[in-house]
Amino acid sequence: MKKLTVTIPTRQKVWGCVYLALQLLVIPTVLATCNLIFAWGLSDAELNFIFFCINFACVAVIFGHFILRNGKIALKAPLQVLLTALGAYYAYTFLSAMIHYAIGAIYPEFYNVNDSFVSTMVTDEFALMFIGTALLVPITEEVLYRGLIFAGLYNRSRILAYAISTVAFAALHVVGYIGLYTPLHLLLCLLEYIPAGLCLAWAYAMSDTIWTPILIHTAVNTMAVLAMR
Repeated sequence: MKKLTVTIPTRQKVWGCVYLALQLLVIPTVLATCNLIFAWGLSDAELNFIFFCINFACVAVIFGHFILRNGKIALKAPLQVLLTALGAYYAYTFLSAMIHYAIGAIYPEFYNVNDSFVSTMVTDEFALMFIGTALLVPITEEVLYRGLIFAGLYNRSRILAYAISTVAFAALHVVGYIGLYTPLHLLLCLLEYIPAGLCLAWAYAMSDTIWTPILIHTAVNTMAVLAMR
Protein backbone atom coordinates (compact mmCIF):
# COMPACT_ATOMS: atom_id res chain seq x y z
CA MET A 1 0.00 0.00 0.00
CA LYS A 2 1.43 3.38 -1.02
CA LYS A 3 2.27 6.22 1.35
CA LEU A 4 -0.16 9.04 1.92
CA THR A 5 0.50 11.96 -0.41
CA VAL A 6 -0.47 14.83 1.90
CA THR A 7 0.72 14.85 5.50
CA ILE A 8 0.69 17.49 8.19
CA PRO A 9 3.92 19.52 8.65
CA THR A 10 5.73 19.17 11.98
CA ARG A 11 4.81 22.63 13.25
CA GLN A 12 1.11 22.04 12.60
CA LYS A 13 1.38 18.60 14.24
CA VAL A 14 2.66 20.24 17.41
CA TRP A 15 -0.16 22.78 17.43
CA GLY A 16 -2.62 20.00 16.63
CA CYS A 17 -1.44 17.84 19.53
CA VAL A 18 -1.67 20.80 21.90
CA TYR A 19 -5.19 21.54 20.74
CA LEU A 20 -6.20 17.88 20.96
CA ALA A 21 -5.17 17.85 24.62
CA LEU A 22 -7.10 21.07 25.25
CA GLN A 23 -10.14 19.66 23.46
CA LEU A 24 -10.21 16.55 25.61
CA LEU A 25 -9.12 17.87 29.00
CA VAL A 26 -9.76 21.60 29.23
CA ILE A 27 -12.40 23.10 26.93
CA PRO A 28 -15.41 20.97 28.05
CA THR A 29 -14.64 21.69 31.71
CA VAL A 30 -14.18 25.42 31.06
CA LEU A 31 -17.49 25.64 29.21
CA ALA A 32 -19.39 23.74 31.90
CA THR A 33 -17.78 25.82 34.67
CA CYS A 34 -18.58 29.12 32.95
CA ASN A 35 -22.16 27.98 32.44
CA LEU A 36 -22.46 27.53 36.22
CA ILE A 37 -20.49 30.57 37.39
CA PHE A 38 -22.03 33.08 35.01
CA ALA A 39 -25.48 31.50 35.08
CA TRP A 40 -25.74 31.29 31.30
CA GLY A 41 -28.48 28.72 31.67
CA LEU A 42 -27.39 26.83 28.58
CA SER A 43 -28.62 23.28 28.02
CA ASP A 44 -26.28 20.36 27.35
CA ALA A 45 -27.15 20.57 23.66
CA GLU A 46 -26.30 24.29 23.51
CA LEU A 47 -23.00 23.77 25.36
CA ASN A 48 -22.11 20.93 23.01
CA PHE A 49 -22.91 23.07 20.00
CA ILE A 50 -20.55 25.78 21.26
CA PHE A 51 -17.93 23.07 21.78
CA PHE A 52 -18.46 21.82 18.22
CA CYS A 53 -18.08 25.35 16.83
CA ILE A 54 -14.87 25.97 18.78
CA ASN A 55 -13.44 22.67 17.53
CA PHE A 56 -14.37 23.41 13.95
CA ALA A 57 -12.87 26.90 14.03
CA CYS A 58 -9.60 25.76 15.64
CA VAL A 59 -9.18 22.80 13.30
CA ALA A 60 -9.87 25.02 10.28
CA VAL A 61 -7.23 27.51 11.41
CA ILE A 62 -4.57 24.95 12.29
CA PHE A 63 -5.15 22.47 9.45
CA GLY A 64 -6.77 24.59 6.74
CA HIS A 65 -3.98 23.99 4.21
CA PHE A 66 -4.07 20.24 4.87
CA ILE A 67 -7.85 20.15 4.36
CA LEU A 68 -7.68 22.10 1.09
CA ARG A 69 -4.86 19.99 -0.36
CA ASN A 70 -6.81 16.83 0.44
CA GLY A 71 -9.84 18.36 -1.23
CA LYS A 72 -7.90 18.77 -4.47
CA ILE A 73 -6.98 15.07 -4.39
CA ALA A 74 -10.61 14.12 -3.84
CA LEU A 75 -11.76 16.26 -6.77
CA LYS A 76 -9.27 14.55 -9.08
CA ALA A 77 -10.67 11.07 -8.35
CA PRO A 78 -14.32 11.44 -7.20
CA LEU A 79 -15.30 7.93 -8.32
CA GLN A 80 -12.53 6.34 -6.27
CA VAL A 81 -13.58 8.39 -3.26
CA LEU A 82 -17.22 7.33 -3.67
CA LEU A 83 -16.46 3.62 -4.18
CA THR A 84 -14.03 3.53 -1.27
CA ALA A 85 -16.54 5.32 0.93
CA LEU A 86 -19.27 2.83 0.04
CA GLY A 87 -17.01 -0.15 0.71
CA ALA A 88 -15.86 1.21 4.05
CA TYR A 89 -19.41 2.16 5.03
CA TYR A 90 -20.79 -1.32 4.42
CA ALA A 91 -17.82 -2.91 6.21
CA TYR A 92 -18.43 -0.61 9.16
CA THR A 93 -22.16 -1.44 9.19
CA PHE A 94 -21.48 -5.18 9.18
CA LEU A 95 -18.75 -5.11 11.84
CA SER A 96 -20.73 -2.77 14.09
CA ALA A 97 -23.78 -5.05 13.90
CA MET A 98 -21.67 -8.09 14.80
CA ILE A 99 -20.13 -6.39 17.84
CA HIS A 100 -23.48 -4.97 18.94
CA TYR A 101 -25.17 -8.38 18.81
CA ALA A 102 -22.23 -10.08 20.53
CA ILE A 103 -22.29 -7.56 23.38
CA GLY A 104 -26.07 -7.89 23.64
CA ALA A 105 -25.79 -11.65 23.94
CA ILE A 106 -23.27 -11.39 26.79
CA TYR A 107 -24.68 -8.30 28.52
CA PRO A 108 -28.42 -8.01 27.66
CA GLU A 109 -28.97 -4.80 29.67
CA PHE A 110 -26.14 -2.99 27.88
CA TYR A 111 -26.70 0.37 26.20
CA ASN A 112 -24.23 2.81 24.69
CA VAL A 113 -24.01 5.71 27.15
CA ASN A 114 -22.79 8.22 24.57
CA ASP A 115 -25.58 7.35 22.14
CA SER A 116 -28.11 7.73 24.96
CA PHE A 117 -26.74 11.16 25.91
CA VAL A 118 -26.67 12.36 22.30
CA SER A 119 -30.21 11.08 21.75
CA THR A 120 -31.45 13.20 24.66
CA MET A 121 -29.76 16.31 23.25
CA VAL A 122 -31.15 15.64 19.77
CA THR A 123 -34.65 15.46 21.22
CA ASP A 124 -34.11 18.78 23.04
CA GLU A 125 -32.35 20.72 20.27
CA PHE A 126 -32.58 18.89 16.95
CA ALA A 127 -31.35 21.71 14.68
CA LEU A 128 -28.27 22.49 16.76
CA MET A 129 -27.34 18.84 17.18
CA PHE A 130 -27.87 18.10 13.49
CA ILE A 131 -25.57 20.94 12.43
CA GLY A 132 -22.98 20.07 15.03
CA THR A 133 -23.03 16.28 14.79
CA ALA A 134 -23.66 15.81 11.07
CA LEU A 135 -21.71 18.76 9.62
CA LEU A 136 -19.07 20.02 12.05
CA VAL A 137 -18.00 16.90 13.96
CA PRO A 138 -17.06 14.75 10.93
CA ILE A 139 -14.54 17.31 9.70
CA THR A 140 -12.97 18.03 13.08
CA GLU A 141 -12.75 14.41 14.24
CA GLU A 142 -11.44 13.09 10.93
CA VAL A 143 -8.76 15.75 10.68
CA LEU A 144 -7.65 15.16 14.28
CA TYR A 145 -7.90 11.37 14.51
CA ARG A 146 -7.22 10.33 10.93
CA GLY A 147 -5.25 13.32 9.63
CA LEU A 148 -3.16 14.09 12.71
CA ILE A 149 -2.80 10.72 14.45
CA PHE A 150 -3.31 8.11 11.71
CA ALA A 151 -1.49 9.91 8.90
CA GLY A 152 1.22 11.03 11.31
CA LEU A 153 2.06 7.40 12.03
CA TYR A 154 1.03 5.68 8.79
CA ASN A 155 4.15 6.32 6.71
CA ARG A 156 6.28 4.98 9.58
CA SER A 157 4.23 2.12 11.04
CA ARG A 158 0.86 1.17 9.63
CA ILE A 159 0.08 -1.20 12.50
CA LEU A 160 0.64 1.56 15.06
CA ALA A 161 -1.29 4.01 12.90
CA TYR A 162 -4.38 1.82 12.87
CA ALA A 163 -4.08 0.76 16.51
CA ILE A 164 -3.44 4.15 18.11
CA SER A 165 -5.85 6.18 15.98
CA THR A 166 -8.63 3.62 16.45
CA VAL A 167 -8.24 3.34 20.22
CA ALA A 168 -7.93 7.13 20.59
CA PHE A 169 -11.06 7.67 18.51
CA ALA A 170 -13.01 5.09 20.53
CA ALA A 171 -11.78 6.53 23.83
CA LEU A 172 -12.97 10.00 22.77
CA HIS A 173 -16.55 8.77 22.98
CA VAL A 174 -16.34 7.30 26.50
CA VAL A 175 -13.71 9.31 28.42
CA GLY A 176 -16.29 11.86 29.56
CA TYR A 177 -18.29 9.13 31.32
CA ILE A 178 -15.46 7.76 33.46
CA GLY A 179 -16.63 7.49 37.05
CA LEU A 180 -20.30 7.56 36.07
CA TYR A 181 -20.47 3.97 34.81
CA THR A 182 -18.63 0.75 35.59
CA PRO A 183 -15.31 0.07 33.79
CA LEU A 184 -16.89 -2.95 32.11
CA HIS A 185 -19.77 -0.90 30.73
CA LEU A 186 -17.40 1.75 29.37
CA LEU A 187 -15.12 -0.91 27.88
CA LEU A 188 -18.07 -2.40 25.99
CA CYS A 189 -19.03 1.09 24.80
CA LEU A 190 -15.46 1.60 23.60
CA LEU A 191 -15.58 -1.67 21.66
CA GLU A 192 -18.60 -0.42 19.71
CA TYR A 193 -16.47 2.38 18.22
CA ILE A 194 -13.60 0.14 17.08
CA PRO A 195 -15.19 -0.74 13.68
CA ALA A 196 -15.68 2.95 12.88
CA GLY A 197 -12.08 3.79 13.72
CA LEU A 198 -10.70 0.95 11.60
CA CYS A 199 -12.97 1.48 8.60
CA LEU A 200 -12.52 5.25 8.51
CA ALA A 201 -8.74 4.87 8.67
CA TRP A 202 -8.82 2.23 5.92
CA ALA A 203 -10.93 4.51 3.72
CA TYR A 204 -8.41 7.30 4.18
CA ALA A 205 -5.47 5.06 3.32
CA MET A 206 -7.16 3.56 0.27
CA SER A 207 -8.35 6.85 -1.23
CA ASP A 208 -5.38 8.99 -0.14
CA THR A 209 -7.67 11.85 0.93
CA ILE A 210 -9.14 12.80 4.31
CA TRP A 211 -12.39 13.73 2.56
CA THR A 212 -13.34 10.07 2.12
CA PRO A 213 -13.66 9.34 5.86
CA ILE A 214 -15.26 12.77 6.29
CA LEU A 215 -17.92 11.73 3.77
CA ILE A 216 -18.53 8.41 5.55
CA HIS A 217 -18.58 10.03 8.98
CA THR A 218 -21.08 12.62 7.75
CA ALA A 219 -23.38 9.92 6.36
CA VAL A 220 -23.23 7.81 9.53
CA ASN A 221 -23.87 10.74 11.86
CA THR A 222 -26.63 12.15 9.69
CA MET A 223 -28.55 8.88 9.69
CA ALA A 224 -27.97 8.41 13.42
CA VAL A 225 -29.27 11.89 14.29
CA LEU A 226 -32.32 11.48 12.05
CA ALA A 227 -33.07 8.13 13.66
CA MET A 228 -32.88 9.72 17.14
CA ARG A 229 -35.29 12.52 16.31
